[in-house]
Amino acid sequence: MEIRTKRLTVRPIRIGDEKEVHEYAGDPSLTMMYFLPNETFQETADFVKENAAEWSSEDQTNFEFVILLDGKIIGGCDCDLGHSADRSYATLGWIIRKDHRNRGYASEAASAVMDFAFENLKIDKVYAQCDTKNPASFGVMRKLGMKCVDDKGTRTYPRTGETSGEYTCLITREEWENSVKMRRTGAV
Repeated sequence: MEIRTKRLTVRPIRIGDEKEVHEYAGDPSLTMMYFLPNETFQETADFVKENAAEWSSEDQTNFEFVILLDGKIIGGCDCDLGHSADRSYATLGWIIRKDHRNRGYASEAASAVMDFAFENLKIDKVYAQCDTKNPASFGVMRKLGMKCVDDKGTRTYPRTGETSGEYTCLITREEWENSVKMRRTGAV
């Protein structure tokens, strides 16, 4: 399965992606805000193996994608049902290599994965969260049509022990369907 956008290919993570995934997962300046395995290449290899296997599971709850530009992995995006006991909502997350930021790739890929989630997973809502010190991710959420539903959350990073503020944003199925209609008619 591959999702093609105007500039990107978004596909399930697979064995063989370890080196390119570690290029962004191993950058501590990026991953201090994320919960990726970034200490060693072996952690990244285990992450890839576990998430690639998830795509074959009948009980799959995490859909981990890689984002490719011109055939090279520049980031990742995931859709996770694991926080929803009844599987009625998903959480969405993304990361883009530092040298590919500020070009709209995160919102382009996240939009494609959000479309995948609503079209294929029979969910009612998609949530996304980001550190309050990460205005770029907050901007992606707003560009996706998400609304901030909580600006008072906190998060603690396990590797650093740092606690920070957290934004939680949401888009409902109805809001997503309206945005799809607007995109199709060119109203956006």
